[in-house]
Amino acid sequence: MHVFQPVSVTDVMQGPFSFTIDNKMLLTASIGDKVNSTTCSWGSIGFLWDRHIVTVYLREERYTRELIEGSDYFSISFLDLKEYKRELKFMGMVSGRNEDKIKGARLTVNHDEDTHVPFIDEASNVVICRKVLTQKLGPEAFNDQELLKEQYSNAGYHTMFIGEIEKIMIR
Repeated sequence: MHVFQPVSVTDVMQGPFSFTIDNKMLLTASIGDKVNSTTCSWGSIGFLWDRHIVTVYLREERYTRELIEGSDYFSISFLDLKEYKRELKFMGMVSGRNEDKIKGARLTVNHDEDTHVPFIDEASNVVICRKVLTQKLGPEAFNDQELLKEQYSNAGYHTMFIGEIEKIMIR
């Protein structure tokens, strides 16, 4: 019989594309010439429907959620948390609905040459995704009522987006 050693999930889920509490990324989308981006830390990269996919979650009140819902594509830009701590904090606190918060954070928008999807140029890694599913989460979807109380006692629910990975760019 084989001997197995237990390991922590965090020991296995490492690298530039990991979704953890310490790894913030910017989720970016556009409709027409309006581009917005917001911080995101909830999600995963996986394989579903015979496709490599990304799953991300945004709260209902996020302006970027509206842009993703109205677009066929979105991007995920991974920035170094130590180097861009101030910018990431700004991007998570300020709404792009009323101002150009990307410019306010002193970040730069670039566009993928094939899909024209906007992404943050300062990123070390970028994932370009074609949206394949949008699902709003609500209380009826939760099996764990404690989790529901813990995460949604004061704020709106999340919308889940699944995107097929069309391109990964590494600096």
